[in-house]
Amino acid sequence: MVGVVLVVLALVLVGPVLIMVGGAVWSALVGWLLADDTETQAEGRPA
Repeated sequence: MVGVVLVVLALVLVGPVLIMVGGAVWSALVGWLLADDTETQAEGRPA
C-alpha cells in the first residue's frame, strides 16, 4: 500500500515538475542555438 502511494505522489507531484523544467531547458538551448545561427548568417549584412 505504501508503494502505491509513493508511485501516485511521484506521478502527480514530481512528473509534471520534471516535464516543465525539461521544457524550459530545451527551449533555452534551442533559442540559444538559433540566435547564434542567426547572428552568424547575418554577418556583413546591413542592419
